[in-house]
Parts: sequence; structure tokens; C-alpha cells
Amino acid sequence: MNWIERLDNFWKGLLIGMTFPILIFFLYWLFFHSYLSFPRGFYRYLIGGQLLSSVIKICGMGNILLFYFGLNKKIDKFSKGIIVSLLFYVALVAYVTYYMEPAN
Repeated sequence: MNWIERLDNFWKGLLIGMTFPILIFFLYWLFFHSYLSFPRGFYRYLIGGQLLSSVIKICGMGNILLFYFGLNKKIDKFSKGIIVSLLFYVALVAYVTYYMEPAN
């Protein structure tokens, strides 16, 4: 059994799909806004500029790459976990957009 066959699990796909955007969020801060304190200063900056939902969208786009990897390697259970985590991030973006970011 190789590593791709071991990766074909719904729960592994869900776990990786939930943590990968968090890693991208951290890397976004590290490369572009490391002068701000993490997470408090960075969070205030994103909320103040109404950028939090946009950054979450960018981080969620990393899951699209994982999904296509799963489709390419034909690991369908893994891809289903990625899709469920993507739905969670869509709900998170909707919540942040309508309830946390102030309207103009």
C-alpha cells in the first residue's frame, strides 16, 4: 500500500482540507504582513480594512488545488473530504461578510 492509497480516506481529506487554508493564512501573514503582530494585530488590520473575507477566500482556494490533486490521483474519498471542508469555508466567508465586517 503506497502513500496515495493510505491518503484515500474521507476523514483525512476533511482534516487536511480544514488545516491547509490555515497554513496558507499563516504564510500570507508571514510573507506580506509580518510587521504586524500575529494574530491580534493582523486580525485588526483585516477587520478594519474589510479584508478578512477576501483573505479567507484566497486561503480556501488552496483547497481547490488539493481537490484537483485528489481527482488526478483518483482518490475519491479524500476529494469528498476536501469538498466538505470547502463548504465549511464558504459558510465562514458568508458569516464574516454579513456579520463581522461592517457595512459601508
